[in-house]
Amino acid sequence: MKKNIFQNSQIIKVSLLTTLVAFVISCNKDLPQATPIIYPPANNSSTSIGTAISTDTSYSFFKAAVTKAGLMAALSDSTSLFTVFLPNNNAFRVSGIPSIGVVNSLPLAKLVPLIQYHIIPGQQYASASVPTSFPNIQLPSYLTIGTLPGTPLALKMSVFLSARTNGFWDNNIPVVVPDLKFNNGIVHLVAALVSPPAQVLKAAIYNNPNLTYFKAAIVRADSGQSGLHKLDSLLGYAVTNMTVLAPSDAAFQTLIFGLAFQSYLDQVSKIHPPTGSDTANAVATANGAVAAGPAFLSTNNVTTAEVAGIMAYHFLATDQGAGFQPNIRAFSVNFSSTPSFYTTLVNTVVSVHPGVMAKATFAGPFVTNLQFTGLGTFPPGGAPYTGAAATATSLDNHCVNGVFYIIDKVLLPQ
Repeated sequence: MKKNIFQNSQIIKVSLLTTLVAFVISCNKDLPQATPIIYPPANNSSTSIGTAISTDTSYSFFKAAVTKAGLMAALSDSTSLFTVFLPNNNAFRVSGIPSIGVVNSLPLAKLVPLIQYHIIPGQQYASASVPTSFPNIQLPSYLTIGTLPGTPLALKMSVFLSARTNGFWDNNIPVVVPDLKFNNGIVHLVAALVSPPAQVLKAAIYNNPNLTYFKAAIVRADSGQSGLHKLDSLLGYAVTNMTVLAPSDAAFQTLIFGLAFQSYLDQVSKIHPPTGSDTANAVATANGAVAAGPAFLSTNNVTTAEVAGIMAYHFLATDQGAGFQPNIRAFSVNFSSTPSFYTTLVNTVVSVHPGVMAKATFAGPFVTNLQFTGLGTFPPGGAPYTGAAATATSLDNHCVNGVFYIIDKVLLPQ
């Protein structure tokens, strides 16, 4: 592999220390408040959101939930302002809550955060106010959670609104009817419940039995590092805002098999042209490497620099004026249906690196397939972005500090 990325992975980590300090400090600031939108008089301008919910039986599930959560009085207050992403009864049903009885049986510890996450207090946000640029706009919801690992602060849980020509979304949930205006705000009807995140990326990824190699790769990439130098620290820090592409165990096994197989034949080729027997021995060697499991990534068969360079390529990053940082939370619906490039932490060393190529396939407002293609090929030497694309087999795994995707191929940055 070339030296310009992998052998400079220590520079990646040094750059992370300086850029992430600024990033973490900025994350602790209050989010900017949007400018309220003043609407002309409308037919329902004399009606509050709470009154509409209470009188329309299409929203009886939400009415029951809001009442039990103690929020009906707030939504009925004509002196307040809200943006509400409102699920009707069918949206509850498709989300696995089939009846009001089930709504009323939910414990408050689960119900209150769920309902609060559908409400943005203090402002009314119309669909026309949502930018169409990648990835989305972040707004604080009604939901505040207590202390989490990685931060001593209570956090306001944000929602992430996005709009494109084919839709308008709260996180990855489509809005089916936008811009219903009331005297205390605006309502957007959503296709399903918008669930709040419950754990940080580190907990969700490390506890996933299909991501044991990814966890081992993070450990190896962080070898000899501490604090904000470590990818592990980022995954566990609640105020970061990341998009992580996590290759499955099978994806790593395929890569490890190929690395071991190719390495064996490369050594043989220095002596004589490989024979059938040599190929059989290469297969046996490669199978042995796979049999070693995630521990293979801690051996001298691969270098820390190589693993760190590959891992950096699986964290999206952008430069917003302070160097490349893992500072975006991109849902599947935020990626383009046209193959497009998205920069990563590799760009902390190679600023002109084109990044990862991604393509989303839509059916209406829903993503039915999401693929990522790396710059590099295996064996090395192929034309850029000609390797098989990695398909996201698990989409939009939403966590407190970001979103992760499980992909079926390890991406190579060169």
